[in-house]
Amino acid sequence: MKTTQSGTQSENPSQSAKAPHLGVIMLGLSAVWSLTMLVVSVLWGSRILVSPFGHAEPGEFNSLLDYFSIPAGAALVGSCALLSLTLAATFLTLPRLRAKAVATVGIFAVILALVTTVVFTDTLVLAYLGYTVSLQFPPIPVPVLWQGFMLLGPGLWVATWASLESRHRRTRASAEPESRQPIRGSAKVAVGVAVAVPVIYASTRILWAMGIPFGLSPEFYTEGLQAGMWHSGLALAIAGLVGALLTLGLVQKWGERFPRWTGPLAGRRVPILLATIPASIVTLALFTGGMGLIHSVLLKGVSLDGNWVTIGPTLLFPLWALALGWATYSYRVRRLGARAALWP
Repeated sequence: MKTTQSGTQSENPSQSAKAPHLGVIMLGLSAVWSLTMLVVSVLWGSRILVSPFGHAEPGEFNSLLDYFSIPAGAALVGSCALLSLTLAATFLTLPRLRAKAVATVGIFAVILALVTTVVFTDTLVLAYLGYTVSLQFPPIPVPVLWQGFMLLGPGLWVATWASLESRHRRTRASAEPESRQPIRGSAKVAVGVAVAVPVIYASTRILWAMGIPFGLSPEFYTEGLQAGMWHSGLALAIAGLVGALLTLGLVQKWGERFPRWTGPLAGRRVPILLATIPASIVTLALFTGGMGLIHSVLLKGVSLDGNWVTIGPTLLFPLWALALGWATYSYRVRRLGARAALWP
């Protein structure tokens, strides 16, 4: 009898010592990011470390943070990092509270994403991401690297929310056979917008690469041709069209199961994370890039006259980001609803 009890007791610790679930891991990474940003913001504010903001320059892309003094900007960044660290530490140390705070985590993720994309970053993050996706690798300035690191924070909090919400959903739902859930009308509209905007953007760049200076002055087109701008724009256009094609998968069957032409993967379920992680990264980058361009027009007096088509389509990027974000969220909800007890 004692042997049986001891055997049972020896099994319980092993069960309780399971690896932490993804939500806890994401919270831990969020805490590390928050602490790093807090320390760095103190170094920026004290001028020990060179600040990547606080020096808006005419003719250059600037974030709203560049219009703050360095101490004020560092205090703002540090305050966000401190709040993030406090929440992460609280949810890590209080599991019962964590289980009930899914909505709170989601709200904070949205607020942090808005502050980061609207205030802390500019359009250069999107520009260099576009270059990378289109297989162009120019040197990345240090301020852009810091902006990318700032964007990592809301990305981690979004991942934390998704993990906690998925776990909460699984604890309430019973295992059911997988069945394809209906697609929301709003998801179809969102995908339509998220496809239309990059097609509009790509069309202008393709015309320029073909030698058609649509919307450009002859002088500016000649300068761009000599600098190789239009070939670079063509690569970005192709990347945008590929992204638009992949976006269609959020409302198509092949976005849930691999199609036949994928060979050994054919018929297998597409992992939810495989679709939602890249889409979430692009959503954040598009929104911060679009808002940066809007800053340029509203705050720096960039005129849309003359070469309006170079900037005009990019002002739709925030709309593209919101549409892609909603389509991604709807895709995730539908996939989880199809088989609530599973997480790929």
